[in-house]
Amino acid sequence: MGVLRSKKQPELTEAQKKINKLWEMYDSGKLAETDYSTFVLCEYESGVNGEGHSGWFFNIENTEGKEAINKILYALEEVLPTHLYDNLNKAFRSYGTEDEEDVCDSADNYFYEHEQVILEYLQGVANRLDL
Repeated sequence: MGVLRSKKQPELTEAQKKINKLWEMYDSGKLAETDYSTFVLCEYESGVNGEGHSGWFFNIENTEGKEAINKILYALEEVLPTHLYDNLNKAFRSYGTEDEEDVCDSADNYFYEHEQVILEYLQGVANRLDL
């Protein structure tokens, strides 16, 4: 008769604990109160990964109104490197046009190729958190 053993989960590094804390703050809404630009960056990162630029814009428009997109773009301009912000802005300009699908698909691909930059920024923010 064998003994069932559960595998012990590896300990998280401090960096992993901190990024988890950042995402917990995002999920709870606390990040929106303390660091709106980073909150919006989390929204952008998770939104584009979930449904691409077109879907992300559509969800914002249907939950917060089209005016909210401009506020979000302004906040992202503060934290995104120029090349990623330009990619986002190009996708937004195509939103609702006949070119939307092609432009947003291209913007999605560019986002995925350069997503590590966003993740590194978020890790930098997380590293400054007190646990």
